[in-house]
Amino acid sequence: MKKLWAVVALSLILMAGCSSNTSKEARPTDPEGLYKLSCLGCHGANLEGVAGPPVTNMASKYSEEELLKLINEGVGIMPGGLFSEEEALTVTKWLLEK
Repeated sequence: MKKLWAVVALSLILMAGCSSNTSKEARPTDPEGLYKLSCLGCHGANLEGVAGPPVTNMASKYSEEELLKLINEGVGIMPGGLFSEEEALTVTKWLLEK
């Protein structure tokens, strides 16, 4: 039972670190700024992956629709709903170019 609580606690810590959109500053509108706000903590400054997987060469792995769904809904410990629909599309298109 203690292991279960440790896993739950670690998951919550990782999820909190992946989303840093608690800032009182104006929300960025550019794709890189949005990435830095909500994705950088887990996917790294250079898209290399840290707590989460690398997000390079996404166009070879996903279609625009698939990646947009993944960003909107989340997967595994990656939370969904971090972006508005418009922001998610902006980040999706940007990642597909990287």
